[in-house]
Amino acid sequence: MRKILVALLAIAFIAGVSQAANFNSIGFIDVQKVFKDYKETSKAQSELGKKEESFKKSFEESQKKLEKAEKDGKKPEELEKMKKELEEKLAPERETLLRLNAELTGKLQQEILKAVQKVAKKVGIEMVLDKQVIITGGMDLTEMVVTELNK
Repeated sequence: MRKILVALLAIAFIAGVSQAANFNSIGFIDVQKVFKDYKETSKAQSELGKKEESFKKSFEESQKKLEKAEKDGKKPEELEKMKKELEEKLAPERETLLRLNAELTGKLQQEILKAVQKVAKKVGIEMVLDKQVIITGGMDLTEMVVTELNK
């Protein structure tokens, strides 16, 4: 009985050591910092900001038209019809803005993913996680990824 207990403890110890060895092949990045420090992110935000500003102006103009119609004493049915027309007019611009946001974000994510894979391969890391899921251990690759992206 004692031999079985010793054998089980030895197996558990070996399994623990081998699992601990695998923690050396885990890296992590601070995804928010990578996005913030990547040069292309600010370019994408600037491009998106211009489109947002244009949409905002169109939206504000439509709001002014509605407010003027209310002050002029238009009937609720007329106001509702006018509101729907203005919303329909703004819909394509809104969709374009949302599509551009998705495209730019997707492009940045793909570039970051490629950089993470490249850095991980260089340093021999098999798995890279977001910093938020790491409690202890692992290797911080954040700065290396930012450097790779901004080359």
